[in-house]
Amino acid sequence: MHRTIGLWLAAAAVALACTGDAMIAWRSPTDASVVTWMPQDLVLDFVADGHNAGSLVVTLNGHDVTALFVEEPAVHGRITAHAEGVFAGMVLPGTNLLTARIGYASASYQTQATFEAVGDPYADGVLAFAPGASGGFGAAALPGVVLGPPQGAGVFSGGLDVVSLGASGRIDVSFTNNVIANGEGADFTVFENPFLGLGGFSLTGPPFAEPGRVSVSQDGVVWYAFPCAITTAPYYPGCAGVYPVLSNGSNPSSPHASIPSTTPIESLVGLSVFGFPLPAGSGGDSFDLADVGLSFARYVRVEASAAPTGPEGTDNARFDLDAVAAVHSVPATDADGNGVPDAVE
Repeated sequence: MHRTIGLWLAAAAVALACTGDAMIAWRSPTDASVVTWMPQDLVLDFVADGHNAGSLVVTLNGHDVTALFVEEPAVHGRITAHAEGVFAGMVLPGTNLLTARIGYASASYQTQATFEAVGDPYADGVLAFAPGASGGFGAAALPGVVLGPPQGAGVFSGGLDVVSLGASGRIDVSFTNNVIANGEGADFTVFENPFLGLGGFSLTGPPFAEPGRVSVSQDGVVWYAFPCAITTAPYYPGCAGVYPVLSNGSNPSSPHASIPSTTPIESLVGLSVFGFPLPAGSGGDSFDLADVGLSFARYVRVEASAAPTGPEGTDNARFDLDAVAAVHSVPATDADGNGVPDAVE
């Protein structure tokens, strides 16, 4: 999964997983590994003693990404350098090539690693859709309207690339070429189309939210629901449909959908709308598989509130799904056929 930075490994063990010299070696991704096509954390290490400061050069598919790397203090005579969330069009579907070179007083050393990027971090299909009263907007565009990246409209407006669930409506989406995996912190994000209200047209107000309860499943039969205070306005703790969507797949400069926002929604309220500081990350509402005791999930369900929410009252269509994206994702490969992805066994 793309946000893991492993502990220091012995040089001999690292050398087995990478081409090139043990003076410098890739730790993540390892050579010939298969990863989900999404932002990657790149990690390498090299011998500390005698290296020429500033001589490290790293390329990814021919792009110089050296400036993205941060070097840590030496441990056991080796320095670890890592770059978090490298993407920006440089990680490509298919085979990717990493090259790192560093100079010492006597010689320069180089190492290479290739990795295969497959699938993507987004939902791949719709398993079920059962709209409720006032639902169905966007249904003619299913399944595509809820697949792929979100099409967020920002903090103060809601996107329309959605399907409306209606009162007590439900939708189940599936991940087939990738699987949501439990990692550190949030593991996936559900994107609706909420937006912040305006208090007196000068300060931000609580969000216009259409909350939904989120559940996950490994087999599409047994479901595990996240706690959701679906009647507790205005922030509906634990529910989806509350946090504005900042990621937009049609805008490459917007935050990637797999990078969750960590600024609490409450912290966005009561601020001046003039020069409003955009929170970092994708927006949307993120969830941690550890909260329901799972190591992976193939399916995500959203169930809309049965009660009216928001200022439009009974005309409110209740929960408009835009997209679902993994934050931690692994390929769905299951070589032994036991139902558990190889990468999480």
